[in-house]
Amino acid sequence: MKKYFLLIFALTSLLSHSQYNSGMQRQRQMNQTPRQAPEPKYEIEKYLGILIYDIEKYAKKSSIKLSSEEGKKFSEVLTKFNKKLKDFRRINSFTLNSTREMVENFQKNAQKSGDFSERANIQKKMTENLKPISETLRIYDKELDTTMQEILSEKQYKKWIKYNRKNYKVFPKDDVENEEKEN
Repeated sequence: MKKYFLLIFALTSLLSHSQYNSGMQRQRQMNQTPRQAPEPKYEIEKYLGILIYDIEKYAKKSSIKLSSEEGKKFSEVLTKFNKKLKDFRRINSFTLNSTREMVENFQKNAQKSGDFSERANIQKKMTENLKPISETLRIYDKELDTTMQEILSEKQYKKWIKYNRKNYKVFPKDDVENEEKEN
């Protein structure tokens, strides 16, 4: 009986000692690795609503069978739109990249110095740089929206709108709502 008691006592003391040591090691590791803020990465395309459509995914979300006549039109329209958007993005790549770099540089400098006083100026410059791009994208989105409204049934169109709103797309109905609020 004494042998079992000594064995149990030895095992419990060994386990408690190992747990204490692993806790201390974890604490030392946390103290040794200081946390650094992640590098700023500004997603300007997401800000503008530039979205290249995954045709199969959108067809599934909108309940459209790609093998049907309606599905073929849907696929054709989105393929053309994606190509148009890629070309537009390529043409405006200099403006997009320079604006992205400007914002990221501001964020880096602000993180280092803690001085965010230039934020308003950076936002103003960004808005000025991106306004023509934004307006053109809005026109493209309106055209796509009206085309989809012609192709899809009412139920499918509502699903199309719902899924696009989750992806930060702007639609003509948003413009109408905004105009009503202003008046």
